[in-house]
Amino acid sequence: MYVGIDHGTSGIKVAAYDGEGDPEFLGKAPRRKVAERGLLRSLPDEARRAVEEAECICLNYGMGDALTEFTPLEEAEDLGVGYGLRDTSGAGREFGAGRRMVEELSELGVEAYLAPGIHRDLPRLDGAFRVFSHVASGEKLGTARLALELSSSKDIVVCDTSSNTVSVVVKDGEVIGGIDACLGAPGVLQGPLDLEAIRRIDAGELSANGAFSTGGIVKIVNCAGEDPESAVEEFIQRCGKEEKEWLARLVAWEVAGLGVVYDCDEAWIGGTLSGDDEFMGVLERVLSKAFNKVAGLPPESASMGLALIAADIASGARSVLGVRISRRP
Repeated sequence: MYVGIDHGTSGIKVAAYDGEGDPEFLGKAPRRKVAERGLLRSLPDEARRAVEEAECICLNYGMGDALTEFTPLEEAEDLGVGYGLRDTSGAGREFGAGRRMVEELSELGVEAYLAPGIHRDLPRLDGAFRVFSHVASGEKLGTARLALELSSSKDIVVCDTSSNTVSVVVKDGEVIGGIDACLGAPGVLQGPLDLEAIRRIDAGELSANGAFSTGGIVKIVNCAGEDPESAVEEFIQRCGKEEKEWLARLVAWEVAGLGVVYDCDEAWIGGTLSGDDEFMGVLERVLSKAFNKVAGLPPESASMGLALIAADIASGARSVLGVRISRRP
């Protein structure tokens, strides 16, 4: 059994792959609960058993910006501030769940690898994206891996849109860049810093992280709150077609731009919003002008793709998506 664990804004998601068919999403644990009780005690029974019995696990934690390879957990612990992070601060609210998760997995003793973030130190990154220090965290490699598994092309744009929006460019089957949540289109909760945000930061009214954490569509709608564990579901359930169309247009702008510039054939959309018919209807209509194919991925695509990467690692692969795998001596 190969397991993928996505440490995301709205919770920690677990998927498993048995080597045949498609990966299966097994369950999710709220970040607050994991911070208080630990990962295994917070997961549904099936997901917990999969983690405990896994042959190999691939997971992401934080930004992953001190890693340039898929790295064994015990090696990553000594990098940067710890577990592949150059700094424990970052973008978004912190609960302590991720740190507790990686410590628990380390103690469990199963073979586990951390996915690196996509940042300017990755050897395969296109030069244009090196302007930015960071373009995506490690779970987006999982989303891209699942998309490639399902795609008929090796030249695609993969977008994960949920609490935030992040898009990744894949050329010839390798990740060469992307647009991070603080750079391009907003998500439901988080988004880029605009002029108003810069002025408020300079005036000392809020921090840059605070501005990012509330820079999504929530700042102009009244149908969703700012709790990271509930904002996306509130947006889906309570917001109308108009609000979803606003966000879909912004996401389409980001995805279409990358597709045109890098001559990509297909667009694959993951994240929680990929399960909303109204949102996806607008996105597919607009993006069909720029791509030969526009398709949705399961909302849990990151964890499912990380499970596929865990299987790749266990099979002896030297790299995945152009990112090297660090092997134990």
